[in-house]
Amino acid sequence: MSFTEKKREEIKKYILRKIAQGDGAVLEKTMDSFGISITTVKRYIKEALDNGIIEYAAGEKESYRLVRQEHRIRVSLEGEMLEEDVLLQQYIMPYLTVCNEKARVIWQYCGAEILNNAIEHSRGTQIGIVVTSNALNTTVVISDDGAGVFSTLTEYMAGNGWDHPRVEDALVELYKGKITCDSRNHSGEGIFFSSKMMDSFVLWSDSLILKWGCQDEPGVVRSHLAAYAARTWRKSTMVMMTLENETEREAGQIFDTYADADEGLMRTRIPVKEACITGEPVARSQARRICHRLETFREVILDFSDVTLMGQGFADELFRVYALEHPQVLLRPINMAPQVERMIRHVGRGQSAENILLS
Repeated sequence: MSFTEKKREEIKKYILRKIAQGDGAVLEKTMDSFGISITTVKRYIKEALDNGIIEYAAGEKESYRLVRQEHRIRVSLEGEMLEEDVLLQQYIMPYLTVCNEKARVIWQYCGAEILNNAIEHSRGTQIGIVVTSNALNTTVVISDDGAGVFSTLTEYMAGNGWDHPRVEDALVELYKGKITCDSRNHSGEGIFFSSKMMDSFVLWSDSLILKWGCQDEPGVVRSHLAAYAARTWRKSTMVMMTLENETEREAGQIFDTYADADEGLMRTRIPVKEACITGEPVARSQARRICHRLETFREVILDFSDVTLMGQGFADELFRVYALEHPQVLLRPINMAPQVERMIRHVGRGQSAENILLS
């Protein structure tokens, strides 16, 4: 059977994805998915073995893993002021030769933003950089030994309108975007846009995790971070970013989705499950934490993925009290379970505020 080059690449990519997932039935699933023989599948696997893309796992036949390359460096923050573009070009970009141009553009933006945060805001003495790549994707970990991003933001928030802020409050504000402890020199948009450009974005600090695009359970995410930490050094803040080497995502599309040329960041997206770190969204206090500063946005997308229970108090505070007091802010809940949508309609007494867009 003769395949087009595009079809052959699709089969190869499928095999690599299954291997990356640790799927022990890669042979059978590839045969079923593409209607090809086991001989053909084994030929593709042998080609990947010969090219050094995969290897046998733990010495077992027909058990494979992706071959990966890892590079790590520590950079001192003491002495002369560092520049993030110089660090990026010296310690990250040279190891992204496996990436296409779209991926490299994204890495240039996100790498520069996270490095700048570590240089100018961490109050640390060292930055750690780890670049790990395989045939499918690349992961960059940037860490520092400073004060901790959530603690630093909490200090800022305490003097700028928040009443006794906690690190949990800082986490929610980072999900929203447009917050910085140095508003004179920064827009507070770097982490927000970086998290949307990456396939997976995880920020760990002060025992809290901000994550976007990562489907793993929190415990699994923590174990990934712990593995990096164990192999490197003491950390205060660690950012782990992963992107497919041949991504079709474009940085400009992300900016266009959330920002306006004149207004800047005017649309935000809040993952409700992750923002309500004290439990399911049931309490008015949780809703008030989310509502704080929403009036600085024109549209707020509230992502209810994985939320199966929403309390009446939470819904009433957000979708009735706040919505009626701020008619200029469009609230757009998405990925709602039936119970969640029913509760929103319930607190609206059958007639939701005009600025609530139920899909």
